[in-house]
Amino acid sequence: MAKIATTVSSISKTHSNQISSTSQDIGLAQRGNCNKRSSLTLFIPKNIDIDRVLKDNPPAFSYQRDCFVYILHIITSIPSGNWDLIDDEGYTNVNKQILQRRIHEYKSYLKYLVSVGVIEEGSFYIPTVKSRGIRICSYYQSELVPIEITKPTLIKSITKSHSKVHVKKTEDAQFLRKWFNPKIEVDLEGAQAFLMNLKSQEEAEGNIHAQQAYNSRILPLLQLAKGEYSFAVDNTGFRLHTNLTRTMKDLRKFIKYDGQNLHSIDIVNSQPFLARPLLNEGYFQRNKISDKIVNPRLTSQHDFPIMLVENITKVKNQSDVKNYINVVTQGRFYEQFAEILIENSLFEGDIEDSLIRKKVKEITFASLYSPNTAIGYSAEVKIFADVFPGVYSMIKIIKTGHGEHSAYSILLQRLEAELILDKVCKRINKVYPKIPIFTIHDSIVTTEEYIPVVTNFMRKIMKINIGASPVLKIEEWV
Repeated sequence: MAKIATTVSSISKTHSNQISSTSQDIGLAQRGNCNKRSSLTLFIPKNIDIDRVLKDNPPAFSYQRDCFVYILHIITSIPSGNWDLIDDEGYTNVNKQILQRRIHEYKSYLKYLVSVGVIEEGSFYIPTVKSRGIRICSYYQSELVPIEITKPTLIKSITKSHSKVHVKKTEDAQFLRKWFNPKIEVDLEGAQAFLMNLKSQEEAEGNIHAQQAYNSRILPLLQLAKGEYSFAVDNTGFRLHTNLTRTMKDLRKFIKYDGQNLHSIDIVNSQPFLARPLLNEGYFQRNKISDKIVNPRLTSQHDFPIMLVENITKVKNQSDVKNYINVVTQGRFYEQFAEILIENSLFEGDIEDSLIRKKVKEITFASLYSPNTAIGYSAEVKIFADVFPGVYSMIKIIKTGHGEHSAYSILLQRLEAELILDKVCKRINKVYPKIPIFTIHDSIVTTEEYIPVVTNFMRKIMKINIGASPVLKIEEWV
């Protein structure tokens, strides 16, 4: 049983490793011929017969039925991309500014749905920061069913480019979109049976929002099976978001390509490993690290980025930096950090246990991506700084300034995206255009036949660009 120090919870909510998680925008964003579409399939709880509701309770304003469908859809679809956007009471955090761009009179639609008992709005909100959450009323909570919308302007608004999508990078990644085709096979029956069992377990444990969790988890597979492919690069970390990135890990085994099992090829301790260029002047320049730093407090300084290069020169030969580089290259960073935490009585458990390793990973992220001020109240951050002072000094500089701590996670995400999407995948596609490849951020997915080719490209290109081949973990989706 793992024991995690209370200081972890104090910083875990402030770090920003998931800064570019999918939103209600990106979850449905598509590129290609989407502007020509005459219909779009959305999903709402089957207990909501929206046409019957509207007939029995005619709205007192001019309305479009499809707008109601879209609102009901996003309440479920948003958590499927980021479960953090649903609170403990089951309310989904819906961005009202985005909703207003889709539906100008959205307030009238929400007010109507509340009045007829279909949805509830939470009472908590922070002006200009957090909107009132929305949830489907318990009576209507049920499995999702497909429903088509045909309103042209709404479809165009949903599928077109928007503020959270990087249009050029999405277009640059189109060579990967060709693999989202009817050869993708989804065992919906198996996935639904798996989730029904999980739902029963959660209900037995007292989770009153188990149906909501079920719906959010199954939605990416329902869309995949229907051929409703989401495909967009966000404009923050430049990560590619698709149906696969939104799919719960335990559900991947229900997806095949052309009748074959898929295999993910993951970079072990990828985030710590990708920090290598921050500790070597040559790779710092080669990867144009300074261009990937989004922190005006730092980049506006007259000696930027010279001070970063000077700091690299200062720390690169320190024993802690050499140890860090050695450990992350061996793929043992989480294990070593866990041992350090155990020695300091901040953690208990068997690091070889996958659940325990996940906890250590969360502690690591909370430590590395928290504000610089966290060193004053977090034992984990202090230990990291004590054990790896040279490494910490680089990270600290990148996170300079109040509220700028997300700069480090964004930097690593942009580097990851460039290496995986722009270098590895693009090269594979150029040399072997018939090899099916998908990505889940730092992971490349393919069929068993092509594992040797993909791993060879990953190792070679990583070594060229950041100075070492990573340890790779291959996992079959079964």
